[in-house]
Amino acid sequence: MKRIISILVAAVALGATLTGVSPASAATSAVDCSTGEYTRVLNSYMPTNLERGAIDGRSYNIGGSLTYTFDICLDIPDTSTFTIEVRIWNNGTQTSFVDDRPGDKIFRYTLAPNSFWQVYGTLTGPGSTYLYYTWHEKMTLS
Repeated sequence: MKRIISILVAAVALGATLTGVSPASAATSAVDCSTGEYTRVLNSYMPTNLERGAIDGRSYNIGGSLTYTFDICLDIPDTSTFTIEVRIWNNGTQTSFVDDRPGDKIFRYTLAPNSFWQVYGTLTGPGSTYLYYTWHEKMTLS
């Protein structure tokens, strides 16, 4: 069983890499955001089971003439899933990156020059509650 899961994880990682974005870790229980040398940390909260924009703390993101790569580590409550969607517009084309793995996660996305993007999320949990999360971010020029 362990071999089958490893093969499936490798296939998912390869498929995500081919699209230009990828989760940096498939394991959700061993994620430690304190070791990634992240340069920006946002502690926030949001209502459960509703999609909300600006979960990265920015309403709008406008890139310059360079290529940017964002490494994100997301720390959420243990029994929750935070579905992340990064919507990217560049040269009249819209693409998106979605990560809906449960638990804490590490993921990466790369933006072409002159991109505009927004980060949306839906945090699952008990109805009518607010849950806290921590967004760790490191941006590098590619």
